[in-house]
Amino acid sequence: MRNEIGVCFLAALLAFGSEQSRANEFELPMVTKSTANPYYNAIVSGAEIAARETGGTVRDYGPPQADAQAQIAIFNRLVDRGTAVIAVAPRDPAAAASAIRRATLAGTKVITFDTDSAPDARLFLVNVATADALGRFGAKRLAEELGNRGKIAIVSSTPTSATQTAWVAAFRDELKKSDHSGIEIVDEVYGEDVDQKAFDAAVALTNKYPDLDGIYAPTCPGLPAVARGLESVGKGKGAIKLVGTCVPGITAPYMLSGTVQAVYLWDPIKLGYVTYYAAKYLSEGKIKGETGDSFEITQGKWPGRYEIGGNSEIVSGSPLEFTKENYREHNY
Repeated sequence: MRNEIGVCFLAALLAFGSEQSRANEFELPMVTKSTANPYYNAIVSGAEIAARETGGTVRDYGPPQADAQAQIAIFNRLVDRGTAVIAVAPRDPAAAASAIRRATLAGTKVITFDTDSAPDARLFLVNVATADALGRFGAKRLAEELGNRGKIAIVSSTPTSATQTAWVAAFRDELKKSDHSGIEIVDEVYGEDVDQKAFDAAVALTNKYPDLDGIYAPTCPGLPAVARGLESVGKGKGAIKLVGTCVPGITAPYMLSGTVQAVYLWDPIKLGYVTYYAAKYLSEGKIKGETGDSFEITQGKWPGRYEIGGNSEIVSGSPLEFTKENYREHNY
């Protein structure tokens, strides 16, 4: 009888310990722009690395396709459920701002990653490279490919995307410098992060501007679609120089064929990794989300000190160019 009681008591202790362990686990809900976008899949995979290091979990609550209203509806459901901390990459930053403010009033702490919303709505943004650095890097690379002369167009994502809008602004500003005075921007169009629309936009540009020399495409998965569009009308393999931002996994074939001259980004896996740690420390009260707050990752894949700096942003990297020689090192 004593043995039976002892076994039952031990089982109860183990069950209680298991429940306590689960209660102490931190689960981060990440509301990405789309679960079908390989770029956001890479970000989530980085958060999963951090979660494994700390015994937590991650869930991607993004909509199947990039849809701002669907994303906000998902976000609102998480808030109504009483979620403590949410990380979101807003598809429409302006529309998301009111939802984030509502979440804050409900007691949910909201941070943004990759794409920002209104700075006065969220606590802070986790970014890996500044928008200014990314836009200027693209301008310099395209100018280099063109020898600082020629007509170029921009195929961006949407006119409401805060991320791409900031990149394009820096891109345009860089090309105003006297070094690049021979380059003329003739048009800016949008592929809306939809493969076929980006393809069609590229083809339309070649028809509208037969003497087009280059395209800047700060959009993923739009960049490979633009490359396919150029190839479909015989303007690939360097006939029109193409530079843009995307993950290497889906752009490598076009780098290897010579249709994409330069593709760059940052390390999205690291972005997800830092986002998870920042959210975890926020949930534990180790940071408040205020400018000047910092935290240390002492062990793991990317140890270091991360600080919430100007404009309430955590910036932990710089532009990373993928090439024929290094793209295999970046498996995303």
